[in-house]
Amino acid sequence: MMLVVGSGVAGLSCALAAARAGAATALVVPGRLEAGGAGSDARGAVGGSTALAQGGIAAAIGYGDTPEAHLADTVAAGVGLVDLEAAAVLTLDGAAAVRQLLRQGFAADRAASGAPRLGLEGAHGYARIVHAGGDRTGAVLHRHLVALLRAEVAAGRIELIEERVAVELLSDAGAVNGAVLQNLVDGSRETCRADAVVLATGGYAGLYARSTNPASSRGEGVMLAARAGAVVADLEFVQFHPTVLDGSGVLVSEAVRGAGAVLRDGSGERFMVGRHPLAELAPRDVVSREMQRVMQERGEPRLWLDATGIERGGGPGTLARRFPAITSATTASGFDWRREPVPVSPAAHYTMGGVASDLRGRSSVPGLFVAGETAATGVHGANRLASNSLLEGLVFGERAGLAAADFVASRASWSLEGTGMRALVAEAVPETVGLGAGVEGNLGAGAGAGAGADARTEAEADAATGAAAAASSDAGTPVAQQPEHSEYSAANLRAMIALAADARRESRGAHQRIDAPATDPAQARRRGFVFEIADPPSPTCARRSAPPRLPERLASVAPQPGSVPPASSPRHAPAEPVLGPNHPQQRSLAQC
Repeated sequence: MMLVVGSGVAGLSCALAAARAGAATALVVPGRLEAGGAGSDARGAVGGSTALAQGGIAAAIGYGDTPEAHLADTVAAGVGLVDLEAAAVLTLDGAAAVRQLLRQGFAADRAASGAPRLGLEGAHGYARIVHAGGDRTGAVLHRHLVALLRAEVAAGRIELIEERVAVELLSDAGAVNGAVLQNLVDGSRETCRADAVVLATGGYAGLYARSTNPASSRGEGVMLAARAGAVVADLEFVQFHPTVLDGSGVLVSEAVRGAGAVLRDGSGERFMVGRHPLAELAPRDVVSREMQRVMQERGEPRLWLDATGIERGGGPGTLARRFPAITSATTASGFDWRREPVPVSPAAHYTMGGVASDLRGRSSVPGLFVAGETAATGVHGANRLASNSLLEGLVFGERAGLAAADFVASRASWSLEGTGMRALVAEAVPETVGLGAGVEGNLGAGAGAGAGADARTEAEADAATGAAAAASSDAGTPVAQQPEHSEYSAANLRAMIALAADARRESRGAHQRIDAPATDPAQARRRGFVFEIADPPSPTCARRSAPPRLPERLASVAPQPGSVPPASSPRHAPAEPVLGPNHPQQRSLAQC
C-alpha cells in the first residue's frame, strides 16, 4: 500500500495516477474534500495554494508554440540554475497533460472558435496560459481533480483519509515505511504503515509575515523529510509576487499585466519602462526587485497597478468578466479598479526550494517520494516562470504516483534518475539545527525583494526574527488542531533557510543579498543539505522555555517579530518512533 499526503494538484494527481496503475492507495488530507468543490477547514481551503491560484497553467499547445520554446523561457527565468532534464520533462509532458485535462472536460476558458483562450504572462514568449473561470483557475482545477478522485474512491481504488495531517515518518533500516497521522478533530494519533509515502503538502511561503499563501503553508512536508535524513535543496530561493493588494494577502494575477495593466509610482510615472526590455512583463524577481528599489528611493510603502486601460480597451465589464475574483477583492478593499489604480507591493508567494527529488519524485531516502511545491525538482532554478507551478503539480505529481506504484509492486532497488539529482545527493553538505524551545514568529516583512540590514542576507534577518520571539501564537487554537512542536519545527526551517542563504554569497533570481549584489558565474550550481535536527523539547518545557540563544551572525540582525497565525507543522521523526507517553490516544487505521 502507498500513502499520499496532500490535497493540492500534486497530491491529487499523484493519487489518481497510482490508483490507475493498480496500486492500493490511501490519500491523507487536512480537511474534508467536498464532492462538488475544494472543501475547507479551520485553516482555509483544503486545496491549499492550488485552490487559491489565480494564474493559469502554462503549456505549449497554441499555434506556433513548442515545448522547446516553453523550455527556453523556463530556463531564461531560472537565471542559470534550471535542471535542464527536469525542465524538458515539464514542458514536453506538460503539453500532453494539459491536452489530457481538456479531453477530460476541464472547464477551460475558450475563445469564440471553441479553442482554449490562451493568455500571455510575464517572461513568456508566447500566449500559452490556459485559464478557467477567469482568475479562478486553481479552484476550477481543484474541483475537476476532486471529482475524478471521488470516482476512484467510490470504485474502491483510493482510500480517502480526511481531517488528518502527517506528523512523523516511520522507517526501518533506512527506508521510509509509513507515517504517524494526527486527527485534527480529537487530537489522537494513528499509525499507518505503507510500502511508500508521497509528500505533497506544499511549500513554506506562509512563514513570511506578508504572504499570498495559506497560513498553514509552513513547510510541513519539507521538515518531515529533512528529519528522515532526506537531502533538501534551494531553500534560499523564495519568490515574491510583485502585485499583491496592499494591506492583504490577495494576489493580483500576472495575467492582469499580461492583459495590459502597468505599474506606476506615487507620482503616476510608469517606472518599469527602461528598467527591463519586457517592462511589467519581466520575470517576477526582476519586477519585485525594481518595485522594492522604487519604494525605497521614493520613501513610499506601496506602488500602484493601473488596469484602467484594460477596461477602456475592452469596454465596460471587461475586468469583471476576465478577473471576477480580483474585481471582488478590490471592491471589498474600497477600490474601483475599473476607474483608478490599486495599491500593490510584493509578498512571498512561492518557494523554489524543498526536498530534492529526481525526475520521478524520488527523494534521497528509499521509500519516500515528494511532489509539487514540497519537492525541489530543479525545474524553476532561481526563479519560477509564471504559471509553471500548477503544471509542475500535474506533471510531477503523476510521475511520482506512477513511480511509487511501480516501487510498491516491484520492490526494485532505489535508483535516482537524473544527473542533477545525483550530483545534489553526492555533494550535499551536512548541517545541524536545533534552536531550542519557544521559538515562534514569522519571517520579516522586509524579506526577499531587496531589503536587508547590516550587510546581511534578508533570510538571515528573517530567520532571526522567527527564532528570537517568545511563544504565544497558538493560544487561540484548539489543542486538537496543534501538532506538537509546530513552532519548534517552523523555527528550525527558518534557520535552515538562513543557512542556505548564507552559503550562497551572491545575488541570483529570487535570492538577493545587499552585501553581494552581483551574480557570480562560479556559483551557478544548486546546493543540497542534509540537516541534523535536534529533538524538540517536551510540550511542557516548550511552553515554559525562554527564547533560544542564536548564532552570533543571526542574533545581530534580529528585528522584533510579528504574530504568527495558528498552523500545523510536523514534529521530529526518529528512525524508529516510540509512540509511548506522548501518544496516549494512539490507534491503528483499519486501512493501514
